[in-house]
Amino acid sequence: MVTFLHELIRPAAELPEADVCLVGLPLDFGTVLEGGRAGAAGAPAAIRRELRRYHKAYNLEHHVRLDHLRIADAGDLALRHPDHAANHAHIREQLAALLRQYPRVVVLGGSHDGSYSTARGLSDATGGQAIGGINLDAHADVKDRPVISSGTPFGRLLREGFLHGPHFTEIGLHSNLNTWPDIEFLHQQQATVVPLAHVQADGMPLYMSRALARAAGSAACFVSFDVDSCAEAFAPAVSAPSADGFTPRQATEAAFLAGCQPQVRLFEIMELNPVFDRDNQTARLAATVLAAYLTGVAAGPAPTAGFLHSNLTVL
Repeated sequence: MVTFLHELIRPAAELPEADVCLVGLPLDFGTVLEGGRAGAAGAPAAIRRELRRYHKAYNLEHHVRLDHLRIADAGDLALRHPDHAANHAHIREQLAALLRQYPRVVVLGGSHDGSYSTARGLSDATGGQAIGGINLDAHADVKDRPVISSGTPFGRLLREGFLHGPHFTEIGLHSNLNTWPDIEFLHQQQATVVPLAHVQADGMPLYMSRALARAAGSAACFVSFDVDSCAEAFAPAVSAPSADGFTPRQATEAAFLAGCQPQVRLFEIMELNPVFDRDNQTARLAATVLAAYLTGVAAGPAPTAGFLHSNLTVL
């Protein structure tokens, strides 16, 4: 009997067919370009370490067993080319190949500029069609700049037609961390913006469910979870920390619902920066978010309402 989640993970070379494939994105140059803290390149190793240490193959809240899941791990992409654009071309090519092979891919990152090329890989894998998506983030990341940086991925995807605006939602944007031109741009693209305060007032499931329904209007969609969307008290080890933000509960609710939606073929955990962690606190949160996503995959497209299963006795 499988007890720990890590027991289900096998190298991709040994598991050419699987429910989910993990891949690491050891990238932080795009964050440095935005004036952020270097170190996110160490994120994949930190997340894998915490996933091995703690998480079980059973979820009590949803009464879901994960031991039937087949989880492949493709390792980390080689992103040490001195040419930033060459690294991005490699990300796009490799993600497209993985998404053609596996029904779902989870990216462990890494600077958020990587999402520009992971999403393009998803578009390539679905015949070049425009895709839908959700960005859970403190920042909109839609700046209009010539160089790919952590502040530009979703703006570039929208401007270049790879991401369909009406099927794109930004959830958790902070009140004073985004500019008016960026928000106006999202409105012009017919994207949906959900400020952090709305999630705090009404709960994550309401807005995440609506966003997933919008995103599912495309041929395929992604969910990108920036760890800096969580408050610094819970996630100090990010490239751009903030005092306010999601709680771990809100983060795991979003990840679980993303896992329940089969059209979410790409799920990302981005901007973990283990250089600044305290007792692996943030890496553990990232691994918990990953476990919640995998629980959603195991639960399937008809999840419970988010509470303990009715057959369990609750004291």
